[in-house]
Amino acid sequence: MKITLKDSQSIKDDVIVNDTASKIISQMKGGVKKTKIYIIDHETGKLIDTVENKILVPGSQVTACKQFGIEQVVPFPTYNLEMGLDNSYGPYEEQPHNIPITCLWCVGQSGFANTPGEIIAVDTKDRIAPVNDILPFRYVSNTDDLDYDQRQTYFGRRTFVNGKIGYYFKKFDTEPMLHIRYLDGTEVGENMWEVETPQDVEVFVEMRLSVTRLDFRDYFDQVLGWENAYINTVSLCTAWYSTHVTEDDGTKYRWYQDIIPFSKFNFKNNDLTELNKAVDFIYQIYY
Repeated sequence: MKITLKDSQSIKDDVIVNDTASKIISQMKGGVKKTKIYIIDHETGKLIDTVENKILVPGSQVTACKQFGIEQVVPFPTYNLEMGLDNSYGPYEEQPHNIPITCLWCVGQSGFANTPGEIIAVDTKDRIAPVNDILPFRYVSNTDDLDYDQRQTYFGRRTFVNGKIGYYFKKFDTEPMLHIRYLDGTEVGENMWEVETPQDVEVFVEMRLSVTRLDFRDYFDQVLGWENAYINTVSLCTAWYSTHVTEDDGTKYRWYQDIIPFSKFNFKNNDLTELNKAVDFIYQIYY
């Protein structure tokens, strides 16, 4: 008897096995089980939407390699080189000594179709395109660049020939926090095996991402126009922090390398024409 096991939400094997084996296989759901993303108005705290994301092929590779301690087999193109980001090195130049982690995120406009109400389903081969989709969080003049503290939040710096500078990637607002808790919200302790309860346990990492009142506004104003002031897709990205240091105006900076998309989710157009509007994303990845 041949049994093919697949770690996924739905088991679709080329061989039908007996009921007992099928039940065992159906319970073997490795990897990321699901995600929840709560989109919240920063000012009012009102829930705008609840969505789920899709882990992309590069993200699956990173997760699998981390879990089993093996080398990545496909050197996917990086945003660094495709977008011509400042101070980018050759792909995967130092990766054997610098393990990439999920640490950045980016935003685009390819998640919502022209038909009203139609959110485009994310395919595992999808991504926010490096050209004509990904939006710079900050778009500034080279004579009024972000200061040192701001550049600890905004990354993916790209210098344009017109004297402008774009920052396409942003750090999370909070450090990712692991939660292991019962369904009623009680955190699980080391005595878990001594606790008698019918409740299941959930394991997830939570972080907060934010679009501030300053994000994207200069780019809408100077490039896209306010009729295109919206976002509708978000992607988490993996990268590693380079040990190389460059000096800009006497200040030392390190740079993220090999930025690739890990996951992506699409949602209805979120309008940003109001200058004071800010949006938070509470992101939960379940394991």
